[in-house]
Amino acid sequence: MKKLVVTLGITGSGKSTWLNNKNPVVETDDLRIELLNNIDDINRERLIFNTAAKRISKLFGAYDTVYFGATLVDSKYRISFLQSIKDMCKHKFVIEMIIFPGIPELSKERIAKALKDGMQRADSIQFVDEQYEQYLHTISILDDEKDFYRMIKRVDNPNDEARKINNRVEDI
Repeated sequence: MKKLVVTLGITGSGKSTWLNNKNPVVETDDLRIELLNNIDDINRERLIFNTAAKRISKLFGAYDTVYFGATLVDSKYRISFLQSIKDMCKHKFVIEMIIFPGIPELSKERIAKALKDGMQRADSIQFVDEQYEQYLHTISILDDEKDFYRMIKRVDNPNDEARKINNRVEDI
């Protein structure tokens, strides 16, 4: 049985960092760069997510596990998008959801630092609060969706561990 591992979390919560050493990965930000030449262009989300679904389906021809990186906090689209992959894919697969806890102020700090450091990432600070509200709603309804996923895991954000270490060093 094949496996699709999807991320769920607000922007700046550590999804891309967690996906860094995974393979193969389909990420919406990467698709925005590839297809639109603009990581910040969110006006063509249908194109981005349709392309993601097709890529994921195709990758199952060569891989048993495929990773998908996106916020997926908007309940209006999450299940229908994931169902579209199931509908188009000729391979049977299960979906595992990895939830990244959202802390809006921390996410804003991470985004600002990454942009200041010249990292290629979306300038999405203005979306953090709205995404956080969507995230809270999603967490509240996950019980209704639990049969759609094989497994739902909450992970510690890799950047949180570094922040804790930095705070301990500053306290010394």
